[in-house]
Amino acid sequence: MSSGEQLPDTRPHLVVVGGGFGGLWATRALASAPVRITLVDRGNHHLFQPLLYQVATAGLSAPDIAAPLRHILRGQANVTVLMDEAVAIDTDARALRLRDAGAIGYDYLLLATGATHAYFGHDDWAPHAPGLKTLDDALRIRRRILSAFEKAELEDDPEKRRALLTFAIVGGGPT
Repeated sequence: MSSGEQLPDTRPHLVVVGGGFGGLWATRALASAPVRITLVDRGNHHLFQPLLYQVATAGLSAPDIAAPLRHILRGQANVTVLMDEAVAIDTDARALRLRDAGAIGYDYLLLATGATHAYFGHDDWAPHAPGLKTLDDALRIRRRILSAFEKAELEDDPEKRRALLTFAIVGGGPT
């Protein structure tokens, strides 16, 4: 072997799908472990969801609660971050198929894809009760609120103005 050749990396390969709290915590917890980690997330940032309501109400801007994953993990030598979407798992071949990058093999696979809102069989509620799990959700709610204020400002009828400025919040938890 010449001095320019590298030995193959024989460390176990862990693929983590999801850069939210669970996936990021697991990845950081393994910083000194003898393992190669590939963190896959559809976005290039970690979203601090407990502050999404601040973005929705214009108290904070989106970058205030979204930090780039590569920046967070910049000092962790055993991690590679891929911005891609997992579309299939082949457990027999131990491979994760990604939308853009193709298939990547793994020794261990951690699925930390988070949660989504649910309407419990009442999908007709969705247009009237938007969820708040993503930056897009927060910005959509912000636009709806600001639009209601602008329409109310132009409304002469007090009853119509009051209706435009009536908001209901269902589920007041931190996220």
